[in-house]
Amino acid sequence: MVAAALVTGYLLAAVVVIVAQRAVPVPQWLALHLLLLGAATNAVFVWSRHFTQALLHARPGSENAAHTRLGVLNAGVVSVLAGVAAAWTPLAIAGATLVAAAVIAHVMSLIAMARGATMAGRLRITVRFYVAGGFALALGASLGALLASHAAHSDSWERAVVLTHAHLNVLGWLGLSVIGTQFMLWPAVLRTRMVDDAPAVARRVLTGAVAGLAVAVASLLLSPELGAAHWTAAAGMALYAGSVTYSLKPALSEVRTGRPRSAPAFALLAGNLWLIAALGIDVVGLAFGTDTADSLLDHVLVPVLGIGVVVQILTGALSFLLPVTVGGGPAGNRRMSAVLAYGWPVRAVLGNAGVMILAAASGQAWRVAGWIGVLAGFGSFPLLIAAALVAARKPSSQAAGGEAMARRTPGLNARSAR
Repeated sequence: MVAAALVTGYLLAAVVVIVAQRAVPVPQWLALHLLLLGAATNAVFVWSRHFTQALLHARPGSENAAHTRLGVLNAGVVSVLAGVAAAWTPLAIAGATLVAAAVIAHVMSLIAMARGATMAGRLRITVRFYVAGGFALALGASLGALLASHAAHSDSWERAVVLTHAHLNVLGWLGLSVIGTQFMLWPAVLRTRMVDDAPAVARRVLTGAVAGLAVAVASLLLSPELGAAHWTAAAGMALYAGSVTYSLKPALSEVRTGRPRSAPAFALLAGNLWLIAALGIDVVGLAFGTDTADSLLDHVLVPVLGIGVVVQILTGALSFLLPVTVGGGPAGNRRMSAVLAYGWPVRAVLGNAGVMILAAASGQAWRVAGWIGVLAGFGSFPLLIAAALVAARKPSSQAAGGEAMARRTPGLNARSAR
């Protein structure tokens, strides 16, 4: 519930900022960070802990500590947003420090949970995706603080840091977390059985993706001094892209027994297609040099990765996860699912068409049309979350919730209920 409220709040704020761009000169940076650093980071932060506990059959850690980490994270996010928007460098640096500290503490809690687990499920490798992603965000946040301090001594150095910051935060923190989670989330959404080779594929994907990202990041940081480093950066991202493509092997096998007909399934599928397309564009851009890569990042990859991938996969994952975790029993689950899926085919078409227009648009009129499509398709989702949470808490859901609790809780039998 806390995660849903935070994600909804950041998404609504991003919608307001995008709409306000027509009347107030609000930087694109703010909307992007509300989506990625605010909404998506909070979702990964909370759900990675939930999935780690479930996959490892581990004893949950302290809820107070978890809420403290979440509070520190959001204090850092707000400080970064306010500090950069107001050009107050000390506040932005302090915020980046808080974000990095919260994520490192979160990663340490996942590691401690893994060490304390007495048994583990087949996909325990997923926890390593979260750990690797967390360290990527900690490093990316540090580079963000460097950018906020305007310490770059040349344009080429600043461009290299911007590219590294984006790769670590989007493809490291969010990308690795999403890829690892989908090995178990995709078959669950399709309501089918996970294929037997999924854990082995996940291990190979993690190795390839982390190695590729590490090569790309190191090459980008060296690019101001080594002119040919952009070639090794492109090679690293090609390895990352190949690993992501290979990660879909189990998903394609699972589609044979469960067709993607629901809103969550389509959102995950479309998001992955956009991800592969974005990675291909990134590899080509890096091969042509950091100038080209930076231009493509600003004009093409921001809408594709930020909206087509992250926002779309976030809507798909939450459309599936919220009803089964906070729905309040079978009746509440059905009500939440119905609200979150309201008009989803039309919303999906409008949202993806908007992303396509924004990625290819060159004129102001086309960009306005693209944003209209994005807002009509994806901008309504935070309002649907709020409506779904209300719908799940209708009086009739209390009985269903009690029945579900009785099934889950040992000792809650007829006598104790009376």
